[in-house]
Amino acid sequence: MLISSKAKRQFSISSRLKSVASQRTLKTFFLAGIMLALSAVLAGCGDDDHDHHHGPTGPGFVTIDDSSDKTAPLLTVTYTVPSSSNPVTVNILSDISSDGNIAFDPVLNSYTVTTSPPEVSFGEDSFNDHLPEFRAFLTFPLDGVTEQPIVPGDAVIVSATLEVLVNRVDFESVVPTVVDLVQYPFRDLSAADFDAPLLTPTSFVTLDFFSSDQDNFVQIDVTPLMQEVQVRALLNFQVRFGLNAQVSSSTSRSTAAKAARSAYPPPRAADKVLLNRETSSIRPLTQENLASRHR
Repeated sequence: MLISSKAKRQFSISSRLKSVASQRTLKTFFLAGIMLALSAVLAGCGDDDHDHHHGPTGPGFVTIDDSSDKTAPLLTVTYTVPSSSNPVTVNILSDISSDGNIAFDPVLNSYTVTTSPPEVSFGEDSFNDHLPEFRAFLTFPLDGVTEQPIVPGDAVIVSATLEVLVNRVDFESVVPTVVDLVQYPFRDLSAADFDAPLLTPTSFVTLDFFSSDQDNFVQIDVTPLMQEVQVRALLNFQVRFGLNAQVSSSTSRSTAAKAARSAYPPPRAADKVLLNRETSSIRPLTQENLASRHR
């Protein structure tokens, strides 16, 4: 059977069209495959970037340096006495043997007490699967028992600031914090102090710590807390740091006016560096020494 020249031309055109269509289809599949591969790579890079820069999130976690005379928590008190109107300013470093932190594990329902650490911590450790909550405790003796300066029992408090060197601010860029005025046994921090009651319902100040505070000293105005201590003639100025959202037990606590604060980089001013904290704080105190404490 003979095929006409016209039929041959039609067959040739049809074949070419099918070939072009087939090539276009293959090209489309090829390009689509490349796009999918690029999308997967870019998505993977995005996830890696997110994990690398942000990691776990949470309420926040802050650590405070407590390792040496030059960086330890410092209470600065300015006062007058009845016999003179001239203000006196004293600097008192925290007692390392009384300082510490307590961690509550909500999964195991257990407490871990750490005393005399090189840094104290508060907040929630989001790197730990159990998400333990930490609270930090600092003690400043006011009667000279650790050979630090004394605040007399009859002193009238003009102002007081608490200065801490921040080592880390993790998981959040802003960490709402509450500083409670509490009492716990001198050099005998225990699990019971995690939820120790405030000295009075209003014995606290609130503030925010920021990621920019890392490696800086932060000064906190604690004047009302020191005045409360003086009214009650207490031997120690003792505070507990915690997350405001977790420690707050009432609306008034969470909405309280924030304490004035400021930050500056190290080193600490030379006139605030006391050179006998480590040796005096770790020296043993007999029961007689403790029983005879007074202001």
